[in-house]
Amino acid sequence: PRIIETVHRRGYRFIAPVEPVEPVAAEAPRRAPDPPEPIPLVLLTPPRKEELSTRPMAMDAVLAKIEKAAGRATPARKPRSALHLLTSLVVGLAVVSLLEGSLPRGAAPVKGAVAVPVAVPAASATSRPAVAILGFRNLSAHPEDAWISAALGEILGFELAAPGRLRLIPADNVVRMQNELGLRGDPLAPASLKRVGRNLGTSLVVTGSYLVSPAEGGPKVRIQVLVQDVRSGETIAWARQTGTRAELLELATAAARGLLGSLGRLGKTADGASAEAEALAANGESLRLWSEAMSHLRVRDATAAIPLLQKAQSTDPENPFVYDALSVAWTRLGFDARAAEAAARALALSDGLSEEVRLGLAARAQDTRFEMTEAARLYGELWRLFPDNLDYGLNLAAAQRRSGAPEASFPTVEALRQLPAPDGDDPRIDLAESDAAWGVGDFVRCRDAAQKAIEKAKARDATLLVASGQVARGWALRRLGQNDAAVADFQAATAIYRRVGDRSAAASARAAEATVYQSLGKLAESSRIHEEAIAIFREIGDRTREAKALNNFAALLADVDMDKTAELLERSLAIKREIEDHQGTALTLANLGNVFYTKGDTRRARPCLEEAIQISRRLGDAFGTAQALRGIARIESREGRFAAGRAALEEALGLSRQSGDAQGLSQAELVWGELETKAGQAAEARRHYRNALDAFRRSGEKDYEAVVTLAVANLELTEGRLGEAQAGFGQCLEQARALKDRDLEAGARFGLAQVAARQGNPAAARPEYQKALALWTEVKNRKQAEEARAALAQLGG
Repeated sequence: PRIIETVHRRGYRFIAPVEPVEPVAAEAPRRAPDPPEPIPLVLLTPPRKEELSTRPMAMDAVLAKIEKAAGRATPARKPRSALHLLTSLVVGLAVVSLLEGSLPRGAAPVKGAVAVPVAVPAASATSRPAVAILGFRNLSAHPEDAWISAALGEILGFELAAPGRLRLIPADNVVRMQNELGLRGDPLAPASLKRVGRNLGTSLVVTGSYLVSPAEGGPKVRIQVLVQDVRSGETIAWARQTGTRAELLELATAAARGLLGSLGRLGKTADGASAEAEALAANGESLRLWSEAMSHLRVRDATAAIPLLQKAQSTDPENPFVYDALSVAWTRLGFDARAAEAAARALALSDGLSEEVRLGLAARAQDTRFEMTEAARLYGELWRLFPDNLDYGLNLAAAQRRSGAPEASFPTVEALRQLPAPDGDDPRIDLAESDAAWGVGDFVRCRDAAQKAIEKAKARDATLLVASGQVARGWALRRLGQNDAAVADFQAATAIYRRVGDRSAAASARAAEATVYQSLGKLAESSRIHEEAIAIFREIGDRTREAKALNNFAALLADVDMDKTAELLERSLAIKREIEDHQGTALTLANLGNVFYTKGDTRRARPCLEEAIQISRRLGDAFGTAQALRGIARIESREGRFAAGRAALEEALGLSRQSGDAQGLSQAELVWGELETKAGQAAEARRHYRNALDAFRRSGEKDYEAVVTLAVANLELTEGRLGEAQAGFGQCLEQARALKDRDLEAGARFGLAQVAARQGNPAAARPEYQKALALWTEVKNRKQAEEARAALAQLGG
């Protein structure tokens, strides 16, 4: 995430790259944000060798661990029958990616940053035929009966995808395809079937219809279900059933068994409905509410879905499907604590479910808590058990990337390419490679993999995946300095998202475009786009993206308007408190404290930083604690409490070493140099500055090289070495101009003016003071502007 640090004579700056608010296609199995807002890397203790098994821990142990983390004992649960694949939302963890967006460009990894040694399965010798359920037409045209389509499709899916039968295409992928191709209806024409098959990589398609009609004793429901072969275009199986609404479970089950019998895929089966379907349909009202909620959730309207799911929860408080869907919905709106609580509850209700379902629930529970190492192990086990399931492999790659070990996902990507066609040629595999390449800083590979994904997606008419590829390629092009091409990609993606009505994704792509304008110095255009995006995120209730957009807007204005920067950070802070993002709250408090410090308001800065330290320590966040401690050290230094400042920096350095935060170490050295300069300890100051400068040069941070150059020049000035000081300020001025950093330029000009004044040359000092004053006034750095104004007054100008 964006982090603001106070630096010598400049106050604050953002020390990490802009955090993208990336768009997510309707199904987007690769994307997940991105995250809750990404959390800075905290290196955990590596697992012991005996812990590196590819098998997950026993499900009871997983459950106990999650329940313990949630602060409650594992509840007693009555036995329940096994469920299917956690609904299509969780099956392909279309959830991880679908919710978050790809690894936000420039973001640090999330909690659990330990490499995950997962055994990659070989390509499956025998792959199950894939089937996509496209939905069912409501022939009665009564809106109140629309929920039956989702319920019917889910129950059929449970039956068709039972062990040894068919492989179900996740419903989110189907929704994405329908948005892209605009194909609905029953049956489909042969040409349309081929387009569906090419888009989804499926060989079978299920369509149908239902009619609700009045009858003595209550309305009757007649369902008709068809299976079409994508290659031949023929209807190869069909079934009809009639009964009441209360018998929907039995009707759908009988229809599914008839279809499977015709297809020769029925196998051995018990009488009656599957355990999964029985669990979902145990309560008719809950089934209706859940179905209506899923219709909203699958088109990314979590705001409308949540009240329905809460009612379903009240109606059937032991339905894990409801809690799982609630977890997805809360995640989409950025309420991570609520999402984690719902996911833990879904897992707590999973006694008696199949291993596949429990693994999926356990993985999601770990994912919502950002325990990505354990989540990756669980996804890896799912893929080992079901190696023909492309989505499980994609989930594993995403979890490996998000665990802070993006290089670990490259073997997974290569193994996915070995799957039989068409799965092995799926564009999402290339998108996964692009994300991993970004994570290791290989922007050429990132760009090239995204390009492959775009080409393959176009061949499938998968326009939303084309847009995902364009966004990924756009970020890579931006880092490669090809700004015009990056803007073109972001604009093309925006057009696609707008065409399908995905306002959130369109706003995210526009926000990405704004970051390019920001880097080009087109601040007015960038500001306008940020304002537009923030308004859209607020309107649709996407609190996570709204907070990220506010942070990025604050980054944009950091060099031009400190008052507005503080206002934006305060708005972001309010959202993070609302959604209970504790780590994000701590980081934003630290940022805000540093901004207040820069404005000279230590009265407001100190409580912000102290609260940030308190929260970060409670969370065990070494990165966040160190950042806030550096801020406290600056306050202590300004107020002359040098011993207290040194103690804070000593602790900050230790924490940065513990977390592997090289930039934090460099920052601490820089701040310590400033402290010793103020304390009059020139030798110590010079030593710390030298350490900081060496580190910034190693990491290629030219802006920070300039900051240290400015700090050393001020030290030379303090010691009366005017020639050395003048050379340093001159070098800094050149660096600032190259960086187009007006705040830094003002600091260099102020230093040159001071040198001239001490040399008895007020004619040379006055114009430099005036230029510094103008620049600091422009960026609204009032404290420094007042200092420049006072210096001019001393000159009599």
